[in-house]
Amino acid sequence: MDPEIPTTIYADAERFVQIVNNVLSNALKYTETGGILFKLSCLKQPNDLYRFSFQISDTGVGIPPEAKDTIFDSFSQMKLDHKRQFGGIGLGLTIVKHVVHLFGGTITIESEPNKGTDVFIDLTVKSIAKERNVKASKTSNETPIHILVVEDNKMNQMVMRKILSTFPKVSFAVASNGQEAIDALKKDVYDMVLMDLQMPIMDGYEATRIIRSGELGKAINTIPIIAVTADAMQETKKRVCDLGMNDYMTKPISRDLLYKKIYACKFEEKGGDDDQDKSLKIA
Repeated sequence: MDPEIPTTIYADAERFVQIVNNVLSNALKYTETGGILFKLSCLKQPNDLYRFSFQISDTGVGIPPEAKDTIFDSFSQMKLDHKRQFGGIGLGLTIVKHVVHLFGGTITIESEPNKGTDVFIDLTVKSIAKERNVKASKTSNETPIHILVVEDNKMNQMVMRKILSTFPKVSFAVASNGQEAIDALKKDVYDMVLMDLQMPIMDGYEATRIIRSGELGKAINTIPIIAVTADAMQETKKRVCDLGMNDYMTKPISRDLLYKKIYACKFEEKGGDDDQDKSLKIA
């Protein structure tokens, strides 16, 4: 990524992440072989403004020429054989175009059948001049923490890897569902679990129940667990607390808030409110 990108911008974090997630999800869905390129650059403009330019390129099935004019149509689908193999494009690009326009930005697509697709997105956002720094105690900065991330969505896994890799003394492993998490906890020693709730095979609720039941041993049943979910309902928050999870936060993930909650759980301090404000941290 461009080194000129500001650390913190003022934007609707949920919508901003939604744009990137939807385009990358389409690229992942339609690319069986080859690769996917994600490039982000920015150009500083007057009045603390930055123009963000995204490029998402894949080597997937591409878009037929006759479909380019309707690709943003809510009911547009790829041709039948691709639909059967991958599922339809659905509302992904329709939503992206709508949200990009809400930002006052532009989106263009270049594609060739069987060669791949390039998506270009330009957005203008405002940086926050005085960035809010997260402060950790000397003890927490010097104490290694080994975290198990339990998340089935590949895009969310990528985001979590990117964020956690910026934290001092933090190592981590990733499990794609609750059963994989249980297996991982049997094989390795972890200091904490970041648990998604809705997953295939075994969800986060059942995995937490097993952990807290003592089935995996006394050394594991007290491990700190933070729920990380897109579900912001109060009923969900109450349910995870009743199951014995230590804390709760909603997606999209704020880097600063995650940092605070991890070290709060590790060193038994108050984790703070799950405040999803308008500032988006580019970590």
